[in-house]
Amino acid sequence: MELKRILARDTRAANEKAVALYGPDVLVISSSKVRGQTELIVAVDVAPLDADTAVAEAFVPTEKSYVLSDQPVLDESPASFGQVLDDTMVRQKRQGKPAKAVATEGFVPASNLKAKAAEEVVATPIKDATATPVAAPAPAVAVDTVAAETLLAAQEARDKQRSREIVDMVREELAVLRKEFKLSQQMAWQGAGLSRNLHPLRNALQEAAIPVALRALLIDSIQSFEEVEPAIEEIRRQLCHSMQQTHVAVADAGVHVLAGPSGAGKSLMVARMAQQASVSLGSEQVAVISFSDQRAGAWNQTQLLSAQSGVDCFRATNITMLKLLLEEHGQRKCIVIDTPGVQMAERVAEIVGIAPNAQCHVVVPADASQSLLRRLLSTQDIQWQSLMVSKLDEATQPWSLIQVLTEGHVGVSNVSRGDRMGDWSRQLQVEELVGLALTQLSSHQVDTAQEDFRSTMAMASARISRLAAQHTGVSHEQA
Repeated sequence: MELKRILARDTRAANEKAVALYGPDVLVISSSKVRGQTELIVAVDVAPLDADTAVAEAFVPTEKSYVLSDQPVLDESPASFGQVLDDTMVRQKRQGKPAKAVATEGFVPASNLKAKAAEEVVATPIKDATATPVAAPAPAVAVDTVAAETLLAAQEARDKQRSREIVDMVREELAVLRKEFKLSQQMAWQGAGLSRNLHPLRNALQEAAIPVALRALLIDSIQSFEEVEPAIEEIRRQLCHSMQQTHVAVADAGVHVLAGPSGAGKSLMVARMAQQASVSLGSEQVAVISFSDQRAGAWNQTQLLSAQSGVDCFRATNITMLKLLLEEHGQRKCIVIDTPGVQMAERVAEIVGIAPNAQCHVVVPADASQSLLRRLLSTQDIQWQSLMVSKLDEATQPWSLIQVLTEGHVGVSNVSRGDRMGDWSRQLQVEELVGLALTQLSSHQVDTAQEDFRSTMAMASARISRLAAQHTGVSHEQA
């Protein structure tokens, strides 16, 4: 092993540089900030040297190691470091001497001394020795260059694929927004017969990120109410009743495949499932496999998370390696496979092709958009066993998730609320999800009511001022 130092502008760039230079199996030792840059210390494997190379690179000091001229050495005692340093400084101060003389009286390169010590020959003129420098082994450099270029090309291909997926996702979002806008225009008359006290609640429902169909259902359900509090309780009751059958129980045993968009929290959910299975089945019966995830630092994260739960983790860069791992560890009771966010459908289809009994679960954040949920759940040739919700504590508008759960196409098996391993549960609390959505709705409603109150007071003050001015003018005319 050999330690290497890498400097980059941030941690991600440093990890990408380490993978490009030393391969995907590089081991990160430490990471720190140095003068505004990120310093990464990594350990790389060093190829073993053969006997000839080791002898050539070994430095064997002799009585001729510090010869400073062509004259034979009179004193057989080795020269001290101070003497060598003084002689070198004196020679550097001589500016008027020709180049040939400088080369003759210069310091002998260490590479030449190594060669002379290995061959044990008589000292020759130094100018002849300096004409044959020792060259570095070219094949190793060529292999490293080809490997680095291959890794960079693969990284560029993944970045291009990820860019195309982002563009497609943006197009889908725009198409959904156009559709929602047209439906909102067609249903602009809705809520006209509501009580005046419910107008702030209606405005909050219309301005929130609620799908049009769900918004129409909620507004119709409060038509007969006169006050805000009973109307909100009716919305809460109706939503909770519609999502009563959303829980799905998933057994710990078997092969579980977790898929989802990038940044949804798949790796952390995989670690939580592995920890739960290790408690019930034993850590020796659980294995985690990272499949085809080439992101910088992804494998290191999987190793750290698996070490916390005490389960074994493996890495499969292609489908052939994954098949071998599944055959080798088929005796284990629980195997959890983590998939990349890029080309999600293709990777899941490959896994199902070699493991037909695998259970597929989709991981989505709680505030995922409607188009993202539709695209994931309507993926062809993939039968999702359950939906896993992540980042529930960060969600502010979970209305799209509520809409999907009210339709009842897929149930929820796991819910996570934070970054800690224990911040998750095996069952979704419907009241918690509905309460989170209505809390944001109530705060928006209070802000709207305060704005309406301020505008009403301003209008009343202006009207009183006009009436006072008119009364003052009439009094002056009568006087």
